[in-house]
Formats: sequence, structure tokens, C-alpha cells
Amino acid sequence: MKKNIGVFFGGRSVEHEISIISALQVIKMIDTDTYNPIPVYITKDGCWYTGNWLKFIDNFRNYKLLLKRCRKIMPSLNTHDGTLFTYPSGLWKRSRAVTKIDVAFPVFHGAYGEDGCFQGLFEIMNLPYVGSDVTASAVCMSKTLTKEISKAIDIPVLDYCTIDARRWFSDKENQIKHIAGRFGFPVIVKPDNLGSSIGVSKATDIQELENAIELASLYAHSLLVEKCVTTIREINCSVAATPQGVEISECEEPVVIPDKLLTFDDKYLTSPSSVKGMAGTKRKIPADIPPALKKEIREYALKIFRHLGCSGVVRIDFILDAAAGKIYLNEINTIPGSLAFYLWEAAGKKFPTLLTEIIEHAIKRFTQNNKLKKHFDSPVLWSINSNKLSGKMMG
Repeated sequence: MKKNIGVFFGGRSVEHEISIISALQVIKMIDTDTYNPIPVYITKDGCWYTGNWLKFIDNFRNYKLLLKRCRKIMPSLNTHDGTLFTYPSGLWKRSRAVTKIDVAFPVFHGAYGEDGCFQGLFEIMNLPYVGSDVTASAVCMSKTLTKEISKAIDIPVLDYCTIDARRWFSDKENQIKHIAGRFGFPVIVKPDNLGSSIGVSKATDIQELENAIELASLYAHSLLVEKCVTTIREINCSVAATPQGVEISECEEPVVIPDKLLTFDDKYLTSPSSVKGMAGTKRKIPADIPPALKKEIREYALKIFRHLGCSGVVRIDFILDAAAGKIYLNEINTIPGSLAFYLWEAAGKKFPTLLTEIIEHAIKRFTQNNKLKKHFDSPVLWSINSNKLSGKMMG
């Protein structure tokens, strides 16, 4: 019997639209002989919908009509349930079961989905889910925490500092002096917990630094400032947990104009196909790097993946200082755009196979976790003096 795979996407994130693209790629490429993909779309204001109309990218261009054709739903939070119910829309209307999810496949990008929020929900529901757990998702979402942990296990990262945007406007002069004195110019400014290059900019002087920080502060309270590598090359690879063990993909290098940041438009709006997403970005696969450097990058990727307890498919991005010949870990994407399938196809693993393997690993992990004791029998409630508490049960 086919398992129902709930593909969860959208959400309250500035990366909402990118999540839609990635999720529809998953739905299109999943093995339908084994699984029944069920789209579960979360709107920007947090409402849940399901329906076959959500499987097609063109339908999202007429948003109001799309939602009218779909069913507004809510999940059961009861353990071992996984049922999705219709949302009661009137005083006398009752909820009814729509479908039952066997495995959750979150394909969110950014806040309220990639950061551990939905992973926590699936833990409460005791539902198998694809990808990293609550802790790994939350840690990897923070660029600062990722760098701090990387340094602790001897993985090199660029020098950086973190700014609280809420203090920036009251202490601007001192913070500018600190940044200029520590790094000089140019520097890169980023929201600490976003992806897709949103809110990221380069500053070559004080005025541009102020502009960059004010831009990033529109998206996050915590901002990352780091020294800019002027002879930069980006090298990425993917790591996946499968039933066979932890595997590492081929390395790739996005093709960009020298000394230019890879922007949101570069990633998502230059492809001739609107549904390619990150897969449509120009890139060299395999990356044109020496074998020794490739080995070093793959070793770092595997080390941080295992140290953080990541799962599912993760893309780990590195910065290569071409002039110095040094490699630095940049960030970890626990739900990468397009699930980084292009890296796995370059390594000989087709997208449907990759999806099957990470779903099966999610089920295996769930089974193993449920073998752990969740209860501890104790007489503590019988030993408490009830006179010292609030009182007895009324009824």
C-alpha cells in the first residue's frame, strides 16, 4: 500500500515563493508507484490548504482562485494520528477528515519552517519527517551559531562579528568604528537567519555600510558582518543521510561575474524555466578545483554534518579565497533550493532515487527514535503532601 507523503511548503517566510518551486519539484519527481504525494500549502499569513490544484506552478499566478479551489485544513496534533481535517468555516459546520499523512516532507525555505519550527510540530505529532531535526535545523539557520560551532571543531570560517539591529541606531558611531577597525573595507552584511541572498549586500565605505545594515535590519534583528574576500570563488557540495549511510555529492561552482555577489535574481530569475529554481543557475559541475582541495571540502562537509546531527539532504556552501588558496565554510542549508538534486545527479544518483532514499531514512530514524523510552514510572505524585498544593479536584 502506498504511503501518503505530506509535502509541506510555503509558510511565513520571505523565501515563500522559492519554497513553492522546490516543493513542486519534489511532487513532480517523487516515485508515485511507492508514494502518494499530498501537497500541504501554508499561506503567507499561516493558513493551511490542500488539493491537487497546488501541484501546478501556473495556478499560483491566480492566487485567490487557487485558494478557492483548495480545501482549508488543520492538522490533528494527537500522537500517532497525522490526520488532516477540514477547517470549520461556520458556526454549525463541523470538521471532517480529509486525508492521513504517513510521512511529512517539509520543503520550507527560511523562517517558520526550515528553522526547526515545523520539525518541532512533527515531533509533537510523533510523525516521521524528512530532513534535519529541531536542534540541527535551528542551529544551521543561524549563520553565527554555524560559524561558532565550525570554529570549535577546527573548520575554518571567515572573520565576522554579529550586530543587534535594535542597538544599531542608538550606538551607530561606535559600531561603525568597531567594524572599520576590525575588518576595513569591503565587508559583507547579511541577515543572520535568511537565505536566497535576501538582504545581503557589500559595503565598500561607511555610507554603504550604513545602507547595508539598514537593509538587512528589515529582515532580521541579528545581523552578520564579515570580511569580504575580493578574489572569491564559491564551492558547494551536498551531504545526505540515506539507508546506506551518509553520502557526499559532487562539488560545484556557481558561475558569477568576478567580484560580484550571487543575488536573488541571479539564482532564481535568470533561468529560462520558472520552475528550475536553483537548478537553473549557471554552474560548473564538477568544480574546477585540485583533487586535494576537493577532498578537504568534502571532509569538512562530512564533519560538520555529523557533528550537528543533520539528516535528509543538506547543501554546505564554502568560500574559496583564490588569491590565498584558503577555503572557509560559509553556511549550511538544511533544506536547500531544489533539494540540491543537480549535485546528486552529477554523482550518478537520480532525483527520484534521492527522494526515495531520504524518505526511507526518515522512516528508519523515526522507528529507531520510538524505541527510546518515553515514560518513566514514578510514585512521586503519591508522595506529595496535597495540603501544600493548590487543592483537590472539584467535581
